[in-house]
Formats: sequence, C-alpha cells, structure tokens
Amino acid sequence: MSSTPKKRWLPIGIALGVLCLVAAVMLRPKAPVNESYDRARLVEVMPLERAPLAPEISAFGRVEPKRVWQAVAELGGPVRYRNPQLEAGRLLPKGALLLEIEPLEFELRLAQARADRNAAAAQLTRLSQNENNLQASLELEQGRLQLTQAETERKQSLKQRSLISDSELDNQQQSLLAQRKLVQELENQLQLLPDDRQVAQAQLKVAEASVADAERRLSQTRVTMPFDGRVAEVSVETGQVVSANQVMVTLHGIDQMEIEVAVALHDMQRLLGSHSEDALRNRALSLQAEVQLDSGELSVNWDAEVVRIRESVDPNQATVGVVLLVKQDYQQLDLAQRPPLVKDLFVTARIRGPEREQVVVPSRALRGERLYLMDQQSRLRIEPVEVLYRRGDQVAVRGALPSDVDLVLNDLLPAVPGMLLRTEAEQ
Repeated sequence: MSSTPKKRWLPIGIALGVLCLVAAVMLRPKAPVNESYDRARLVEVMPLERAPLAPEISAFGRVEPKRVWQAVAELGGPVRYRNPQLEAGRLLPKGALLLEIEPLEFELRLAQARADRNAAAAQLTRLSQNENNLQASLELEQGRLQLTQAETERKQSLKQRSLISDSELDNQQQSLLAQRKLVQELENQLQLLPDDRQVAQAQLKVAEASVADAERRLSQTRVTMPFDGRVAEVSVETGQVVSANQVMVTLHGIDQMEIEVAVALHDMQRLLGSHSEDALRNRALSLQAEVQLDSGELSVNWDAEVVRIRESVDPNQATVGVVLLVKQDYQQLDLAQRPPLVKDLFVTARIRGPEREQVVVPSRALRGERLYLMDQQSRLRIEPVEVLYRRGDQVAVRGALPSDVDLVLNDLLPAVPGMLLRTEAEQ
C-alpha cells in the first residue's frame, strides 16, 4: 500500500522534466546569421570559343596489292627453263626471265613464215621487173609498127603505079597485121600487171602477218617479269608440260598497296558533312588518311590516299567500303625501322575530313548532351547541345549558345540553374 503514492507522482515528474527541456531550447539565444551569405561552388572554367576541328574516324582492314598479275600459258609445251629465284616470296626485278617453254616448234613456224614472206617479196620484185621489160618491149615494137605502117603505105603507092606485084603488097600487109598484134599483146600484158601487183602485195602482207604471228607465238614461250614485284605462287616445274590457259605464276606489285576498310554509314555521313555544299555538288571530296600498324612495341604510320568509295552498302553491317592507296619505294625503305606493307597485313586506318570552325569543348566538360556555363553574374546556366563529332579529347558541338560565357569543366552535384559559382581567381 506504501508504493502506490510513489507511482502517482512519477508521470507528473516526467511531464515537468519535458516542460523544462522545451523551455530551455526555446529560450536559448540564436547564433548571428548573415543573410547575404550564399554557398558559392568552386568551379574550373575556360572560355567558350570556336576553333577549327576536322572529323576523324577509325576503321580496320587488310592490305592487298593494287596489281596482281597471273602468267597464263598462251600455248602448250614442256617447260625448258625455270628461274632458280622463282620461289614464293622472292622479289624479282622487271624484265627478269621466269619461265621458258620449248620453242623449237615455234621457231620452225617462224622460219617457214619468213620463207613465205621472202617468196612473196621476190614475186613482187619480179612483177616490177617484168613491167619494166614489157614497157621497153612495147616501145620498141611500137617503133617497128610505125616503120611497117610507113613501108606498107609506100608499097601501096608503088602498087597503084604497077611497080610491084599483088603478092608483095599482101606480104607487107600481113607483116603490118602481125606487128599490130604483137603491140596489142604487149599492151594487154601491161594492163594485167596492176592486178597481178595487187595480188602479190596482198600475198606479201599475208606473209608479213604470218611472220608477225609466228614471232608473237615464239615470244609467248618466254615469261618475264612485267614489273618489279613479289612472287606469290608458282605452279610449274622444269620439264612439266603445260597446257594453254594454265596459270603458271602469280605476282604481286610492291609499289602500290590498297586497303579496303568498312566505314559505318553514320561515320561516312560525319565525314561528308564537314564538306561544303559546293564540294559535295562537284564531288570534290577532301579526305585525308593514314594507315597504322601496331604489333607489340612496334607502331608505324603510312600516309594514305582515299582513291575511291565502293558503289554498294553492306546490308548486314550497314557499312560502305572505302579504298585507301599507299605508295612505297622498296629502295628507300629502312626495314629495321619501317617494314613494308604486304598482303593480308591487318592495319588501322584513320580518315579525316576537312577542318571547319565549330564550337569545340573538352570531352570532360560535356554532360550527356548539355554544357554547364558560367555567365557574367557567376551564375550557372545549363544549355542543351548537339554533338557533331569527336576527335580525341575534343568534341565539336552545335547549339544556341550565348556569348560572353565561360565553360564549366568540372561536374556539379547537384547542378541547379542560377546557382552561384566562383573560381580560383575570385577567392
């Protein structure tokens, strides 16, 4: 019964304690507050400026020789000679003899063709000499005809005076007719000579063509290097009988190499978009390129030329083929520092468009598709932009950007438009 009064006073004590605590908090003096103080954020800025920047894309491809030449047998026969240096991978100079097919049969054909040509030429010479002879004979016989005609006229006059007999006059007239016949035959022979000459000239041309064909066929027994190049493949041996249209040797040119790279359509649009409308209308593209080889610690670059763009698009990858050309001179190559480009070498290609003046910002200043700007009042402005292209750490953007503002480089969390900013120089 004695503990009951204590329990009654316990709630009253707790209530008085809470009341005293609330009163102490409410009656505590407040700390002085500076109402003009604003928590300005420290930022790093740079001027927002326009600068020339060229779009650049990267693509990959394999090296292929621009010139690939196959020695196809134009005639059949046994291989009499094969160059000892004719091995895959060897470099051979222009004009080097590679293979020779047995030429005996074709040498005989050439000798026969030359004999026929000489015979046709001799026939034409004989016709010319015969014409000269006939012309001289005709002149002589025509002179005799005039004499015979005069003698006949004289005897006719004598006959009228009965000084000669009829038989003597008849004999003279027969001599005149015989002389006229001889002159007529000579004239007929001379008239036929132009036709005979045309036939002889045609025969001579046929003979000369046969000689040229025999010489060409004989030259086809020898296979020589058409240019300085590398032997890619050899498929014949000495003594082997080859047939017409058989591929004997495959050669690769070494002075010009091509690389076809697959460029995405949006990357191609980026390159073309950096050109002016006049350049696109006149198809005067200004693209620069370089090829890079990376292998371990080795990194080598070659200047390249964009020579053509393929006519079709890969429907599976949505890419278009761009062909690059690299020229190289083996005589000036330092093989210890710069290896030559060879077939199937995997390289990286970088293609650049022309430079155009754009708003260029560092990539670390881009916040998605927005930029943080600090205006003249040191207040934050957030502006949307369109990313045109990137090149390294630089980004070309486009948007309705104000002037006389600075670009904020570092990130702000949270970023509230209008918030007060400060820089190191303002501290």
